[in-house]
Amino acid sequence: MRVVLEFSGDKELHLPIQYNHIVQGFIYNSMTDGDFSAFMHDEGFKHGKRQFKLFTYSRLEGEFRLLKRDDKILIKPPFKLTVSSPIDEFIYDISQNIFKKDFCVFNNQTFKLNSINIENPPVFRDKARIKFLSPVVTYSTIEDKGVRYTYYYSPWHENFSDLLLKNLLKKYEVIYGEKVKDPYFKLYPIGNENVKYQKIMKYKNTVIKGWMGIYDVECSPDLLKVAYYSGLGAKNSQGFGCFEIL
Repeated sequence: MRVVLEFSGDKELHLPIQYNHIVQGFIYNSMTDGDFSAFMHDEGFKHGKRQFKLFTYSRLEGEFRLLKRDDKILIKPPFKLTVSSPIDEFIYDISQNIFKKDFCVFNNQTFKLNSINIENPPVFRDKARIKFLSPVVTYSTIEDKGVRYTYYYSPWHENFSDLLLKNLLKKYEVIYGEKVKDPYFKLYPIGNENVKYQKIMKYKNTVIKGWMGIYDVECSPDLLKVAYYSGLGAKNSQGFGCFEIL
């Protein structure tokens, strides 16, 4: 399921430019089931040594201005947040709790819920054009001369689609308990490589490189559905890999 939340208020929302962890905290704090919240936060769904939280969310969407000198972003209400997950219980839980509240809190600032919309599922086909609502991230941990470092891939890198496919296959098996038939995934960036689509961000103290933009996708429809609801690529529960189908 996927929910779009719109918030209103009398003042601008003041956030640090790197605000993903604040939105993530808002989502976790909106869960009513403490045990389920702790499970989603601390454990997630396991596939071998990997753990998947199986939810993703957009950046806050609205009119904004940057105060780079102060390392802040100011967002003018109304603003929207999209939260998506293949776990219906998760979306129902946060939606019902947010709906019941008199106000919602972002970074110690209060806003009212304007609207809450559970989106109708799109038709998942073997071809689609998508637009990222939060940056897509794909990486490998590489060791060179005894030093380990994280290498983040560009969508123009030849391994990008293959890594996305491997990630999707694991998510599919976690959700459905079986392997997908005839798996296929290929992502094609629209236009030439452009650094303006690259977003170098920090989640707490970790530097993360992701990419926004519009892409064409050729994909097994079942895998596109998994990507749409759980997020494409890595670090989805940290606010990466959420997209809409155009």
